[in-house]
Amino acid sequence: MAEVRAHAFVYTELDPRRMGREAVESTLKTLEDLPGMVALYLYDLEGFYPGMNAGMWMAIEDLDVLQEAGWVMRKAGWPLRESLWGFVRPSRYTGKTGISVRVPGPRLKYLVVYPFVKTHEWYQLPADIRRVMMQEHARVGHAYKDIEQILVYGMGLAPWEFVVGYETDDLVRFSDLVMEMRQTRARIYTKRDTPIYTGRLIRKEELLERFS
Repeated sequence: MAEVRAHAFVYTELDPRRMGREAVESTLKTLEDLPGMVALYLYDLEGFYPGMNAGMWMAIEDLDVLQEAGWVMRKAGWPLRESLWGFVRPSRYTGKTGISVRVPGPRLKYLVVYPFVKTHEWYQLPADIRRVMMQEHARVGHAYKDIEQILVYGMGLAPWEFVVGYETDDLVRFSDLVMEMRQTRARIYTKRDTPIYTGRLIRKEELLERFS
């Protein structure tokens, strides 16, 4: 199996008034079959945000795959409303990646994704102080064993430093996790953690029914 070196979260608007089922199905198959596309998962955002109603989580070998996917979407007339991406890398604090999900593998009901930027002051703190605060932050997250995390790095490559994704079957419980995490000491060094995109996992067959 190909190695997943990056993850991308792409959001678009699909219009049943002008898009037929066959065209949507063909575009999805082209995306799924792209060389280097290890896994592709679909999400329903209808009613959550203006101007976008579909999301795709792409587990990919490298960012070239994301660019090819972008061209496929453009040719199909799928507007690119948002694209958040980053590389899989080990943490400077634990030596492990910030990814607890299995890809490919079964998915939970919801996916919540947002970009993340730390303040300049954070990087001026001694490494051991940052490590202690991140360990506290991690302990809170690990207490919610039913919520899975994806953390990828875009530092120096994009307007964000990290992209964070969470899988959950219960959005209220995820909100509880966020409220608890915001009480940790590391929170004061958060510069940006919006916009936030929440989507419900949808099977390809279920999505295609929207265009029948």
